[in-house]
Amino acid sequence: MKISVCMASYNGSKYIKNQITSILSQLAKNDQLVIVDDCSSDNTINIIESFKDARIKLLKNKYNIGVVGSFEKALRTSNGDIICLSDQDDQWLENKVSFIRNFFLSNKIDLLVHDAKIKQGESIVTNSLFEKIGSSSGLFKNIYSNTYTGCCMSFRRSILKNILPIPNKKGIFHDAWIGILTKFYRFRVIFIATPLIIHNRHKANVSSMKRRSIYKIIPDRINLIIALIRRIIYGK
Repeated sequence: MKISVCMASYNGSKYIKNQITSILSQLAKNDQLVIVDDCSSDNTINIIESFKDARIKLLKNKYNIGVVGSFEKALRTSNGDIICLSDQDDQWLENKVSFIRNFFLSNKIDLLVHDAKIKQGESIVTNSLFEKIGSSSGLFKNIYSNTYTGCCMSFRRSILKNILPIPNKKGIFHDAWIGILTKFYRFRVIFIATPLIIHNRHKANVSSMKRRSIYKIIPDRINLIIALIRRIIYGK
């Protein structure tokens, strides 16, 4: 069962070496790490290329297309049976890949979301992301407040036909889109309270765990719901 890890990178030179090292140390020879760099202006590209590892497939965007577009590009490039999403600034615990591979081999599931430890600075501040954000698989719950955290998601290749393309519009995030549509189309989804990564929180994080103002949430949710309806009814 081949594993493809999909990562979007952008100015991640401070953390990406440690993350790539934690991933490659677990991958088999025929697994792959697909990285789409979104026009980094720091040393990110040089760090990725310094690994000189045939399992890394690096794609360099000619212009900035954003996080969602970069992840979609990585997904379309991947060829694994199981796809794992990865942030550039986390650290995978040493049993993550073996756990994921064995779980999909042993269970009839299509998408798995695992727990994570949260690190701020040099300290682990909590051993459960699930407890902090109230993670679970409810369809309407996640439309209202998403708990499909991309860096904790792995899924079978078979769901791609239902979730691609991902609309690159304000208020639509790749992890929420993938999780919600996977659940809507009645694929088998499971949340497992086993931490498999250390999720690094810092000032440069693209996503935030803080609850936003209702005035900012409502327009984003409207955009998401409209896009979901268009996909479900018209396939667009």
